[in-house]
Amino acid sequence: MGVAVDSTLHHEGRNWRRQGVRSQEMPKIWVRIMAACVLSGLVGSGQNMSAGQGPSEAPPTAQQARPARGRVERQLQRMGERLNLTEEQKARIRPILRNRNQQLEDLRAKSSLPQGMARAKAREIRRSARQQIEQILTPEQREMERAMRRGNRPKS
Repeated sequence: MGVAVDSTLHHEGRNWRRQGVRSQEMPKIWVRIMAACVLSGLVGSGQNMSAGQGPSEAPPTAQQARPARGRVERQLQRMGERLNLTEEQKARIRPILRNRNQQLEDLRAKSSLPQGMARAKAREIRRSARQQIEQILTPEQREMERAMRRGNRPKS
């Protein structure tokens, strides 16, 4: 009995194809698949919109989401450990780092600048802050900072 059922199903499958049922159903299936793809894309972009983002904006990175004050303190802590900064030096460097970070955030907010000009401006902001900080450092600390920036280990 199992053999008869198998041959019947096989035979009915061929008739189904001959009658054109499959070719008539294919456009309907493709329309449903395409509609599902479009809807899933709309749902995904709707989630970005509800998160306060435009359709082409990426979610904020971890660094962008951090408060600026925390970044300054982390930078000061790293500099203090590497360069053995005094509390007085840290107090003088803190406003320089805050000002630098604020200027960089303002620059990022200005989307009207061409990318090359924005990069050059950011480079200038960082260079200016670095020069101000170097004036606060002792000659030994300045040399250690330059060596670390170049990727070399400072001589102990």
